[in-house]
Amino acid sequence: MAMTHKQRILAAAWRKPVDKLPFGARIDLWYNYHSGHDTLPKKYRGWSIVDILRDQGAGIQLRLRNLWKTEYHNVEVITQNDPPYTTTEYRTPVGTITLKTVLTPEEGPWVAYEVELPFKSEQDYPAIEYLLANTTLVPDFSEYNRLAEMVGDDGIIITGLGYSPMQRVMRYWMGYEKFFYELHDHPSKVECLYELSVELEKKRLDIVLNSPVEIPSVCGNWTDDIHTPIFKKYFVPWLREAGEKLHSKGKLSQVHIDGEMKRLIPMFLETKVDVAEAWSPAPMTSVTTTELKKAWGDKVTIWGGIPSMLFGPQYNDQEFDDYVLNLFKEIAPGNSFILGMGDNLPFDAKIERVGRVVNLIEKYGHMPLEV
Repeated sequence: MAMTHKQRILAAAWRKPVDKLPFGARIDLWYNYHSGHDTLPKKYRGWSIVDILRDQGAGIQLRLRNLWKTEYHNVEVITQNDPPYTTTEYRTPVGTITLKTVLTPEEGPWVAYEVELPFKSEQDYPAIEYLLANTTLVPDFSEYNRLAEMVGDDGIIITGLGYSPMQRVMRYWMGYEKFFYELHDHPSKVECLYELSVELEKKRLDIVLNSPVEIPSVCGNWTDDIHTPIFKKYFVPWLREAGEKLHSKGKLSQVHIDGEMKRLIPMFLETKVDVAEAWSPAPMTSVTTTELKKAWGDKVTIWGGIPSMLFGPQYNDQEFDDYVLNLFKEIAPGNSFILGMGDNLPFDAKIERVGRVVNLIEKYGHMPLEV
């Protein structure tokens, strides 16, 4: 009996045999843009992401932000909307910090990006420390359960911790440039934020450990230029600790590796992370899938491998097919690999090419690969 999409994805993640290459497609960027602009293809108007991916024959990858609700002790949260901007103030007894986000029309009416991060200067340390120390997380699996029921055996839901502790300091609180200045000028204060973030991340991890998520995400959005100097000191120990706890609960760990990874690739094995998702090979980055497989072998399950730009109009169908078939050769015999986009499906992509991947798997993707 043929395996389901979910069975293939989970088996490959556990580095077990599969009948043919798993394919877990992510199209939320494309979907959000076109549903928000009312430009979905005529056939798909009114359809959900799940329905569209089922129609294309692909395995489904859905994203969920959190498995909890966040509450604060003795903190006043004030939100002001001035479309497309949203400003959130966190008023603590020791100061106020502000987060400002913007909705981007290129990605639909629901995707917000930070334009002003909470940390502005040294005066903001006390308020951020207070907020971290007075945050409560209340488990809430209701949205996960709803999505999981919708997807069924046709794919999986990706959610989990989001970021590891120091990545959260870098990405959410300070921004990368400010982070390195602060690490140089005020190392003890940055360390304090890190330790408080670790304690909060442990609370998130406890929720994830007791959740139904099979392959929780534990970090992501890395690149060589901003992570390499601190990766070994701050990232590796936490990722190993989180992974060990997840393994004790029969779960795997995954990270979102959509950036330039040439210098981080050797260090990745030290993390003991099980799945590297959103693999974006050349020409999106400087590393080929052949080079990555040579470095990792079958020690890590790679998820991705098809550059997102290949789904766009600048490449014809033959060029697309040639790339995918060459990818099959690069990963042969195909162990420990899940096909997917190099991060996401662009808004100008041809959705039919998701189905082309399915057809190529049917013709050439049965295991072991012999292309």
